Amino acid sequence: MADGVIAELNELIDLRRYAQSAHYQPEGKSVRAGTHLSKIRGRGMDFAEVRNYQAGDEVRHMEWRVTARTGRPHVKLYQEERERPVVILADFNPSMIFGTRIAFKSVVAARLAALLAWTVIKQGDRVGGLLFSAKEHSEFTPRGRDLGVLPLLAALSHYTKQTEAQREMQPRLLSDALIRLRRVVKPGSIIVLISDFYSMDADCKQHLNRLCDHNDLLAYHICDRIELAPPKPQQYAITNGEQEIILDTSLRSINTAYEHYCQQRIMQLQEQFKRMQIQYVQTTADSDLPQLVRRTFPRRSRG
Repeated sequence: MADGVIAELNELIDLRRYAQSAHYQPEGKSVRAGTHLSKIRGRGMDFAEVRNYQAGDEVRHMEWRVTARTGRPHVKLYQEERERPVVILADFNPSMIFGTRIAFKSVVAARLAALLAWTVIKQGDRVGGLLFSAKEHSEFTPRGRDLGVLPLLAALSHYTKQTEAQREMQPRLLSDALIRLRRVVKPGSIIVLISDFYSMDADCKQHLNRLCDHNDLLAYHICDRIELAPPKPQQYAITNGEQEIILDTSLRSINTAYEHYCQQRIMQLQEQFKRMQIQYVQTTADSDLPQLVRRTFPRRSRG
């Protein structure tokens, strides 16, 4: 992971080797603790139902009698194999193209999304995505297998390569992305939000609540260290490209106000997600992302 400014496609592909097997069971909370893992049952469960064949289904599960009767291919579904497609919503607004150490938040987001995608593929489920920036958005229908995830990874890499003009554009509201998400996501999905949540507006609440009615949600909050606590005491020049101010963190009053703002914002986000029963996970550029995914993302349990 050499470049902290952009995430190259070959780097995101290489993250496949960090993905855990389908039978790994996390030590931490599952998404919406107490509900998710009970829905993802282990191997060896009873036959559940028959449905139309979909690309990627295994031939050994074909239901030949129903196929012959209807003239259309059908497969048997077992309880542990009920599909739980995963949809990753990743924010690449201008505020994400920022970082004071190791990597931009946008690169952390791309790496995290890629790790999650490979994890989903390795556990035998399908993964899709909705990526957005101030300029554009991209949608990916959930797909399985290694080749199915490559277009999503290519887009993640693309969104980290923004021009200066794009970085200066007005950010797109998170609620706009959630509206699109509600149109495309299927009930019973796991939805992963990856963002710094600066574009979270009042309308997000109703859309998130609607999504929570039929899906499990998990929010990864991408932070830079400077957004969690004031930097070491000294004077810092801060600019938006047009104006410049001096931030003097050696002044106790400035330091206290800065720290209070950081803490309040984190607490408010945590409370919002807690009320909606959305698991909140905070991460920074120096986090061990493979370990974070192993600890926080739900897997199928061993049957």
